[in-house]
Amino acid sequence: MSTIGLEGILPWHQARSIAATAARPLPATSARLDEAMGARLARAIATVQDDPPADAAAYDGFAVCGEGPWFVRPDGDEAALRPGEAQRLAREEPVPAHCDAVLAREAAQLERTAGTGSHDLRLLACDPLTGVPDERVRPDLGEGIVRQGTRSVAGHVTIGADSPVTAATVSHAAALGHDHLEVVRTPVVGTLVLGSHLLDRGLPRHGRVRDALGAAVPAYIGSLGARGNPAVRAPDTIDLLMAEIDDAAVDVLVTTGSTAPGPDNHLRQAMRDLQARWLVDGVAVSPGAQMLLAKLPDGRFIVGLPGQPAAALAALVTLVPPLIRGLRGEPVEHSLGTGVLVDDAPLADYADDTGLVPVRLQSTRAGTAASVVPATSGGPLAQWAAADAIAVVPPGGGRRGEPVELLPAP
Repeated sequence: MSTIGLEGILPWHQARSIAATAARPLPATSARLDEAMGARLARAIATVQDDPPADAAAYDGFAVCGEGPWFVRPDGDEAALRPGEAQRLAREEPVPAHCDAVLAREAAQLERTAGTGSHDLRLLACDPLTGVPDERVRPDLGEGIVRQGTRSVAGHVTIGADSPVTAATVSHAAALGHDHLEVVRTPVVGTLVLGSHLLDRGLPRHGRVRDALGAAVPAYIGSLGARGNPAVRAPDTIDLLMAEIDDAAVDVLVTTGSTAPGPDNHLRQAMRDLQARWLVDGVAVSPGAQMLLAKLPDGRFIVGLPGQPAAALAALVTLVPPLIRGLRGEPVEHSLGTGVLVDDAPLADYADDTGLVPVRLQSTRAGTAASVVPATSGGPLAQWAAADAIAVVPPGGGRRGEPVELLPAP
């Protein structure tokens, strides 16, 4: 491919690997349970108390003390049991003091006595063989009681660090009694739309075109587990561009447009003035060759997307997912697997280019079949919008019947 104006064209897989390894996990922070969803655990979740926290009933029944029969005392009585007394219990409910055993509800029978006082219910245990109530039958000492800490003791790790925080994780943490979780801070990503010729609403008019990326990029960022701030617009002037970059309180700033070398595009000049360290300056890929990735001295990343929308989407799926995963402390990203091309893929712009081709997927007994999305009157964007996945076609490849790596469609 052409290398005019670009410092060092990288193969597609190498550029993606640089994006994956350039970022380190962000610092840990304490997040409320409703804030932690989607993050990754920086510290393992552990039990905060013994389970069960006190001796508890193994099943619904009656706590008993001494020999039967027992008189059932009123519910809610928190005093210690006395010999000959019983108390109703639900499963997992703490047993009262001086409880000898818990008699299962189905193994007991209640009889109303002639009295009208608090002890007007008499409890009898049933013979385990005949099922007949018998005053001489009593449960073994400790029967039906789950002792404190039997299942786990306080501090027992239930979910390890680096695990994703899912809805089930949040529910589990709440059940244990946690109000906050230690998580890797969620990356904050800003979007800077460059170009005074772009419209943010309505039909194209007066030589100006609609901005196709300002709404799409933050939404895509959000789907990756980062916080995508609303897009900010800036004219193509070096002073305003420098001011916007300096003002962006983000971990990653994604810019759209102004990546092509030339005097009318100021992003590269701004990167030089800010003493950014270039990580990626051009990728051998079609579309999206003029993408860039740089790191500012303060640690923020700049991802430059080409202004052409399909090329910008290609740059997005190349650089942004592995960068976000690195900041989130996630393992190296894996693709959707492989599929077999049903059609010949379109030729890349240059012989040494990797092609990013929108495809539709169909599962068969032999595996996954990938059909190239046909070109329509809607142009390349329509093809990307209709895709189930993006096929990564290696240089010189793309013939029908060849396997290709598959990426999630943006």
